[in-house]
Parts: sequence; structure tokens; C-alpha cells
Amino acid sequence: MSETTFRQGLLEHLGSVLAGEASKEKPAVLFSVRSCKPTETMFVDEVSPLVSGGDGGGSELIAQNIIRDAQGRLDKSVVPRNAMTIDLLRECRARSLVFVSDYAGSGTESLGYARAWLRNSTIRSWRSLKLVRLHLVLFAATTVGLRRIRASGLYDEVSVLYPGMDLSSAQWDTDELSRIRKLCADYARRPEDGAGWSGSEGLLVFEHTVPNNLPSILRQTRGRTRRRDGKWAPFFEHRTVQLELMRAIVGYRPERTAGLGLRGTGRVELTGSGKLPVRYRGGIRDLVEVLGHIEKGHRHPEQLATDVSVPVPTAMSLVLQAQELGLVDSQTRLTDAGWKELRAANAKPRVVVSRLQGSQEPYYPGTLRESW
Repeated sequence: MSETTFRQGLLEHLGSVLAGEASKEKPAVLFSVRSCKPTETMFVDEVSPLVSGGDGGGSELIAQNIIRDAQGRLDKSVVPRNAMTIDLLRECRARSLVFVSDYAGSGTESLGYARAWLRNSTIRSWRSLKLVRLHLVLFAATTVGLRRIRASGLYDEVSVLYPGMDLSSAQWDTDELSRIRKLCADYARRPEDGAGWSGSEGLLVFEHTVPNNLPSILRQTRGRTRRRDGKWAPFFEHRTVQLELMRAIVGYRPERTAGLGLRGTGRVELTGSGKLPVRYRGGIRDLVEVLGHIEKGHRHPEQLATDVSVPVPTAMSLVLQAQELGLVDSQTRLTDAGWKELRAANAKPRVVVSRLQGSQEPYYPGTLRESW
């Protein structure tokens, strides 16, 4: 993931979150997620939410910089600046604590950060009395990490732009996925780390950091190898992206292949609705795919975003478009019109057999013809 894509994406996502659900509890105070020890308590024994070092490989500092940009665009009464002490939080009457991070692989860091805050008796009391809510804003997250964070109950709201950055969400069939997992396990130096930290099977690499939840064969420095020198050659040595490799892969994302095998997804006309308005034409393939996944029972925007390989806001927009067209109802269930469009999309295209037409005209191969 390129630095520009990450920064712009997280900044826009953070802005949309602050303008949406989190805006109901104002003011909202922003903090960058950082690693916390299991015994640390926020605002106790000099423990501060301020990011001052590079222990997180630069992720916390970059997120803090993005927060500063977001704060500069919003009124101070909505998002107070520099509320880095419990007294300042009390003074500004903060109603939302918004924690921002680039990535949740295993979810360990985001969970540990929330626990450090909730060990503080004052913060815990505010939350118990519903005077303050905890929000987590993520650029990306694995399926495992997101599930762990939500199941913990530590956060009142979790918003992620790109969910499902892992093996299980990749577009491989069952046999391919099984062989890939076996490869990762067989060649891992430590079997328990074969699928990455906490078994989260991550597949996302940033320009500024290589997460530890990647399969270990991509980052380990020793392991089984057939090289003559006996050394293991990791893709991301020392968990860094080498300059030449960065140039080759920056901005890369796998091409999406429709998993449902829908036909007719490139059409600009739906059989039940007539010609689509111009604004729908660019996303017609996504729209038809979303209908297919809704038919399978997938209705949550994050689930649909993973299915169709688009950001969560795009998935939400596609659902709204489907509702406007009468293809799904308010509960994101297919309507009769939606079923009709889906059946039409699955129909095999008409096969036209071309027949050669006889002719008495002489034929000369192009290579023997005189040039003009």
C-alpha cells in the first residue's frame, strides 16, 4: 500500500466518521493507537497518550500526523486539540474518545490500548455513566483482528475502511487456499508463527511498515531452504520493504475476479429498471455482484466490501443505489425486481454461430498484394 493512498484514505475515512456516527457525541478527542504494556494505565505513572517514539515502526507517528491534519480542518469545539491529560479531557467535556490506527492484524495493539485507558478509574466511570464513548477508526483490518476487537466489548464503535486483508478473504478456491496454508506451515521456522502473529494470516504491507501478522515465510531470516548457501531469502527482510521491491509492488492490489460467476455484469441496462442513469453506469459490475452476495445472505457493508473488494463506503453506496433502484429493501433483502435482475445476470448469453459466405471472387494473400 503506497504512502499517498494510505494517508489520503485514512484522512478521508476519519473525516467521514467524525461527520457521521461519532458526531452525535461531541466534542470528539483524537488519539493515535500505540503499543501499551499489559500493566499500563493511562495518565498514571507518566503514561500518556502522546506518541513520542518510533516503537511501532512509524505507524503511530504517521497516524498522529494524519490526526493533526484532520484537526486542522475541524472546529475546536467539535475536535479539541492537545487534550493529553485527564484534566484537559474534563475541561473540554469530551464525549467521544476516537482512537486511530493504520491496521489491525491480530487486534492485539488496539485491544491493549483500550485496556490501558479503561484501567483509569475516571475514564472507566465516565464510560459506565455513558458520558464518554470509545471509537476505533482503522484504515484496514484482517477478519480475525476485527472479530477479536468487536467481541471484546472494549469499543462502542469500530469503523474500518478496508476489511478482510487476509488469506481467507483472498480470491483463491478451497484447494488453492489449503495448499497455500500448508506451504506457509511447512516452511515456517516456527510452526506456531506460520500464519503470522496470533494466526491472523495478514496479506497487507504498507510502504512505511511490514506488519508481523504476515505469514512468517515472507519475513523470517532463517528456515528450510534449497538454496546452495543454505540461507533463507525472505521477501521482506528485517520487516522492511527494500527500495527496488517498493518500486515494483507499491500500489499493487490483486485483480478482482467475480466469485459468483455472474454473467452480463458489464451491462449498462438492467432488465427490470430500463437504462441506468449515467451515475450508475461506472459501478454496474459491482452493483450486480453485490446483488449476488446479498442473495447469499451477506448484508453488512463490511462483509459486502470484502466480497466485492471495495472500500466500506463504496459498498454502502452500492447498497443505497440498489435501494434507490428498488432492487433491495430497507433491510438489504432482495425485492422481486432484484431477483429478476439477478436471474437475468446469471442467464447465459445468446450464442451466435458465424457462417462463411461463399464467393466467386479470386482471393490473394495479403503478403502477395501490391502495396498502395
